[in-house]
Amino acid sequence: MILILKSDNQYFLDVLYKNPNTDNGLYLKELKDGVVIGNAVSSNEYHCVFFDSKHSFMPEDGSQIDFQSHCSPLLALNMGTEFFNHLYKEKEILASTEISWLGKTYDEIDTHPATVEIPTFFIDSGWFKNDSYLLSKYIDGITLTPKIGNNYSLKTEGSTIREAIQKVSIVAMFSHFTNRYAIYTYIDDSFIQKYITMFCNISGVPYFAFYLFIKRVMRSPVQFEKFKPQLEAYFNNTIQFVFTDTHQSRKQFICERIHSDEPVLDFGCGELQYYKSVMKKGFSNEYFAYDEVDFSSEVLKIAEQFKADNLNWVANKQEIIGFEGQIILSEVIEHNPLVEAKELMIWLRDNTNFSKLYITTPDKDFNTNYEMINEFRHDDHDFELSNSEFVTLINEIFPNNKDFFGIGDCVNGVYPTSAVIIYNK
Repeated sequence: MILILKSDNQYFLDVLYKNPNTDNGLYLKELKDGVVIGNAVSSNEYHCVFFDSKHSFMPEDGSQIDFQSHCSPLLALNMGTEFFNHLYKEKEILASTEISWLGKTYDEIDTHPATVEIPTFFIDSGWFKNDSYLLSKYIDGITLTPKIGNNYSLKTEGSTIREAIQKVSIVAMFSHFTNRYAIYTYIDDSFIQKYITMFCNISGVPYFAFYLFIKRVMRSPVQFEKFKPQLEAYFNNTIQFVFTDTHQSRKQFICERIHSDEPVLDFGCGELQYYKSVMKKGFSNEYFAYDEVDFSSEVLKIAEQFKADNLNWVANKQEIIGFEGQIILSEVIEHNPLVEAKELMIWLRDNTNFSKLYITTPDKDFNTNYEMINEFRHDDHDFELSNSEFVTLINEIFPNNKDFFGIGDCVNGVYPTSAVIIYNK
C-alpha cells in the first residue's frame, strides 16, 4: 500500500513533522511483520509505503496470497497512526501548539488545501453501490473510484493538511469495521476517543455519520454512555443519541413493555424477532404469530430452537377474531396503501379485545437525516407519515386511552420512529 500526500503549502513537511534533510527524507518503522517507509519526495509531496514479509493483515493464516497487506483499510489505519499521530489531537489544542523550529503554531502555517490518495483500497461491503460511496454523501472531500473487483482508489481533500489526513483515517476506520473480510480489532476507550476527536475536528459532519460510528464501532452500552456527552456536544446538544439502532430501539421499546401474564399476537410477525426477544426475557404465555407471508416453517424451527410450546402460527386472519391480550403491530401499516392500513387498524379495533395495542411506523420527517428527500425509507413502503400525521390518523381511529412516543435518536425534536400504545377501553 502507498499513501500519497500532497499540498502546495510551503510548510507541508513541517506540518507532517518530517525533515527532508534527515536520512535523505526517509523514515523506516517496523509494522507487524513488515516495514513502513516514509519518503519526502519533494517539499510538497510525501509518500508512505508498506512492505510486508509475511501475512501481517490477512484474516486467514493459511492463505498464500498476501494481497490484503497491500490494500487493507486496517493497514491504512496503522500507517496513519505510525506517521501522523501527532495530527490527531483536538483541533483547539493542535491549533495553538507551536512548532519549535519555526516559532509558529499549526493554525498559522496549516492554511492550504491538501489531498491524500491511496491508489488501491479494499472495500467489501454494501457502502459503495450505484456508483456512490455512502460516506461521500455525509462528509465532503471523499472520492472513491472503482477499479477491479472490491478494489478502489481513494482520495480525500481537506481545507488543511490535518483535515485531509483525518478524513482518510475516518474512511479507513469505517471500511475496516464494515468489510466482510476483516481482522477483528479490539476497541478500547482510547481508540474511540481518537476517532471522536477526528470527527469533532471536522466541521459540518452530519448526524448520520455519528450514527454509523456508534452502531458499527462502539462495543458496549457502558462505552457509549462514557462518550455520549462528547458526541452530543458536537451538535450543541440538539441531538440525543441512543446506543441501539433504529430496529433494535423499536424491539427494546415494545419488549420491555410486554407482560407474561397475557398472550401476545404479533400481527405482521416477519421472522419472529419480537418473539425471540421476549423469550430471552422469560416470556412464558401463549404467543400467536400472523403474517401475510407464510412463515410457518420458520415458526417450527424457532419453536424447536427455544424448546417451547407456546409459539402458534396463525394461518388465517379470521382466527384472530376475539383475541384477548397484547397486540404488536410494528412497522406493518406502511406496507399497505393508506386506506388499507386504516381498515386494518379498524378491523383490529372491532374484532379483538386487546389489552394493549403497540403500533410503530417511520416518521418521514426524520428521513432528511439520511439525506433522503422524496424517497421512502424502504422500497416496499406504500406511504410514510410525519409524526403529526400519524397522531391525527390514530386519533381518528382510537379517540381515547393512548400514549404517543418517539423511539430512537432524537434530532432537533424528531425521532426515526413514531409509536403509540393504545389501551382497551
